[in-house]
Amino acid sequence: MKSKIQDDLKAAMKSGDKLRMMALRGVLSEISRLEKDVRRDPNDAEILQIIKRERAKREESLEFARKAARQDLIEQNETEAKVLESYLPAAASPDEVRAEIAAAIAAGAAQIGPIMKALRDKFGAGLDGKTASELAKEALAKKSSQ
Repeated sequence: MKSKIQDDLKAAMKSGDKLRMMALRGVLSEISRLEKDVRRDPNDAEILQIIKRERAKREESLEFARKAARQDLIEQNETEAKVLESYLPAAASPDEVRAEIAAAIAAGAAQIGPIMKALRDKFGAGLDGKTASELAKEALAKKSSQ
C-alpha cells in the first residue's frame, strides 16, 4: 500500500495537483514516523489507521474553516479528505452496523466494550468508530429501558 501511495504522489507531482500532493505527503510522513518508531515496515492495517487519522484531521480542520467562513480552507480540506477517502475500504453502512449490534446484544453482550470488539472484528477498517459507538450506546440504552 505504501508503494501505491508513493506512486500516486509521483503522479500528482507530475500533474501539478497540489492538494493531492499535500494529502499524500502527510500520509507518507506519518508512515515514515511509524517506521522509525517500530523499526520495521508497517503493514496495510497500520497504514489504513494512519490514513483514517489523517482524514479525521482534515474533517476537524473543515469544521474550524466553516466556523471561520474560510472558503479556501473549506475547499482544500474537502479535497484532501476525498483523496484520503479513496484509499480506505468502503465503510460499513449504519444499517449493517445496527444489525451486528443487535446480534451482539442478542448473544449476551451488555456493555459497549464487547460490542465494539465484535464490530471491529467484523468490519475492520471499514468501521467508523464514532458512528458505531453512538449506535451501540443507543441500542444499549433502548435495551436497558425495556
